[in-house]
Amino acid sequence: MAFIEILVNNLMGYDGVVLFTVASFNIIFWWLTRSSVKRLEDGLYKKVDKVLIKKNTAALIDTPSPEEADKLKRERDTTNRWYSIFTSIISIFPYLGILGTVYSLIGVAGDSGFDNMQDSFLIALTSTFWGVIFAIGFKVFGDAPLLPKVEQYNADVDRLLNRYENAEIDDMEE
Repeated sequence: MAFIEILVNNLMGYDGVVLFTVASFNIIFWWLTRSSVKRLEDGLYKKVDKVLIKKNTAALIDTPSPEEADKLKRERDTTNRWYSIFTSIISIFPYLGILGTVYSLIGVAGDSGFDNMQDSFLIALTSTFWGVIFAIGFKVFGDAPLLPKVEQYNADVDRLLNRYENAEIDDMEE
């Protein structure tokens, strides 16, 4: 069997079904994370543009309502939840490949004949290959563009909420 033929057949078989199913779910979680980041971006930076700081004080001229601060917190938490699920699924792909490899190697033990054993062993290794390819693909094309945005928005939301809390404390002290 040619190597490319084995790769394609493996992907069209049981391994492909499992990997494509998990990949489909991961695409959904990527989209949910991206949508949440977009909502957070729109809400956060519109709010930051309205915030004006008095000279030499921590008091805010435009102090947001507690509802607005809670909405930002909820959106940040939602973004983090979807992102966490997305990245967790990425780490599962190599394990799915290894599981396919072990499953195929069990079949190798029952094979008789050297040629059959070589093909079975090659099929087993392609499972790991596809698991790693899917993990790398999601990491490079899904996680790498999303991670800096998620981290930046988390820092910006925390910074903005800190300002709100400091403004409330300063108002109480006066």
